[in-house]
Parts: sequence; C-alpha cells; structure tokens
Amino acid sequence: MNGKSYLHFVVFLALTAAVGMLTPAAQAARDVANIATFSVVAYNPATGEVGVAVQSKFFAVGSVVPWAQEDIGAIASQAYGNPTFGERGLMLIKDGMTAEQAVTTMLKDDADAARRQLGAVAARTPADAYSYTGAECLDWAGGQTGVTPGGIVYAVQGNILTGAQVVAAMDLAMQTGELESAVGIDAELARALMIDDFAGRLLLALTAGQLAGGDSRGMQSAAMLVCQAGAGYGGYTGTKYDLRVDDAVDPFVELARLLNLARPQALISEGYKHAYAGEFQMAYDVFENLLALEPADKSHCYHYACALALGGRTREALDNLRLALDYDPSLKTQAQTDPDLMNLYGIPEFAAIVGALE
Repeated sequence: MNGKSYLHFVVFLALTAAVGMLTPAAQAARDVANIATFSVVAYNPATGEVGVAVQSKFFAVGSVVPWAQEDIGAIASQAYGNPTFGERGLMLIKDGMTAEQAVTTMLKDDADAARRQLGAVAARTPADAYSYTGAECLDWAGGQTGVTPGGIVYAVQGNILTGAQVVAAMDLAMQTGELESAVGIDAELARALMIDDFAGRLLLALTAGQLAGGDSRGMQSAAMLVCQAGAGYGGYTGTKYDLRVDDAVDPFVELARLLNLARPQALISEGYKHAYAGEFQMAYDVFENLLALEPADKSHCYHYACALALGGRTREALDNLRLALDYDPSLKTQAQTDPDLMNLYGIPEFAAIVGALE
C-alpha cells in the first residue's frame, strides 16, 4: 500500500468510526435528511396572488419546497420532502380537488407519508387551505390554517422548530399584519415589511416565526415565490416574484434585500394594470406604496402622475409630473407625447412643465 492509499484508508476508518459514534437519534436524522423548515402558503382572492415563503437550515430550500401557479394554488413540500408533490398537487387542484383532497390523494399510497409535511392552498371560490404534518416528523412539528380579516387564505407549518410558538406567531402575523415586537429588526428587513402587500405579508409571517424561535438548528436559506396572472416580465408569465437565498448568515435580511430590489418594477406594472382597467384608486394606492418604498427616487412620481391624469385628477397629476421632471429632465421628451397624460394636453401649466409641444 503506497503512502497515498494508506492515507485514504486512514481517513476512511476515521469517517467510519465517526458515523458509528452517532447517537440513534442523530443517525436517524442523518438518514432521513429532513428539510427542516417553516413556511407559509397563501392566496389573496382580492388580487389573485398566490404564493409561498419559506426558511430553513438547509441549502437552497427554494429549489425544493415552494410551488405555485397563478389561478391554481400553492404548495410547500417539506420535512422528508418530495418535490414531485408540488407539480402533482397543483395538477390535482387544477382538476377540481380541494387543497386537502390533493394532499390526501398524494399521500394515500406514499410509504413515507408519516415523515412528510405539506401546506397547500387552492385558488378558487371559495378558496381553501390545508396543512398536513406526518406523525413521524421531528419535534417540534405542526401547522394550522386560517383566513385573514382581508380575506387571504393561508396555511403555516414547520418541523424541527424550537416549539409550537413559531407557528402560532406566524398565524398571528398573518391575521394582524403586524409583529408583536420589531425590536432589533434590520433596516433592510424593516423597509421590506413597511408595505403590507401580499409579498410583505408572507415575509412578515416568516419573520414572526423566526423571532419566535424558528428552525431549532438555525438559519441558512430562504425563498419567496409569488404568482399572479400577467404579473411576470412583459405580462408573458404569472411569476411576480421568484426570490431565492441559497446560503446566507441571515437569509431574512438577504430575502428582504432582494424583495426591495424586485418590488419597484412589480409595483409599476401592477399600478398601470389597475389604471388601464379603470381601477384608479387601486392604482393610486400602488403608486403611493412605490413612493413610500423609494421616496428619494422622484422619477416614480411620473408613474403616479400618469395614473392621476388617467383618473381625471389633473391638479395632483401636474404636481407629481413637475416633481418627476425636476428630478429627471430627460423625461420631458416622453411626457410631451405620452398618451397616459392626454388629459393634461391643452393645460398651459402642462406646456410650461414639459416644454412646447411639437
């Protein structure tokens, strides 16, 4: 045996001995390779948004647990997770099953059903949610479902948590839209939670779970998947947010940073969608959220001005347009021929703001 082979043999013996020294519980956990995590799945009938937010002491949890499709539903498959349950479950819901029926059907002939944990929601009228925790999931494990005062239907669940208080805190956050205490919240995370839209509510529930103890093993990865008809890039898909933090010291802060980067464009698209549909108050609310998120970027006032002009609120439209063009004069050329500002044509103040029309 040469030197290199001998070294490999010694390492092999050492590793074998180390595995043999594991306690039965540790060996079982190692063999099972549970996706120990906590998650929220939800559907908002008012906006058509459906999604999942999840965190885990597990590498790249976003590549395994969350599944969602607009107008159908959302599923989180975790614990001894089976990723095929996501696509299969959504197909069963699409075919007419409730969230509970879809989960029960998938688990019916599953030899590992006792080790699975799933949360599911069906995006229909009436909507429904279901949370399943197998009897052999590692403590603490459990979940519950609910409907917020605003009508969001949801399920929250987790396994290998510090205790039942984690799921209870997530449930309370979904119901109230608030954290029991925001002491010590990072500025990036606080900024992301400032807006109580659907994505914000999912992140809020996840944050509440972590503040209550979270995954008993710690933090590593997080993800958020939100779908809404026509909300994807250019309106070609329904993927509004697909954010993944595969490995981070604090995945909550990193997930918040990604949401803060993605949200402005999503809000702009959403605002115009409402404005073009004649849903002006909803458009105003969206653009006001955008301005609150990035108050220093006055170019966002341009989008708000367009919505206000379309809605006939000319005075406010002119005020916001002036703010936008003072901030970014290059927008004047666009404003001169923008059909969204047509209701302002002929007003002397408009001509003064944008310059003479050709």
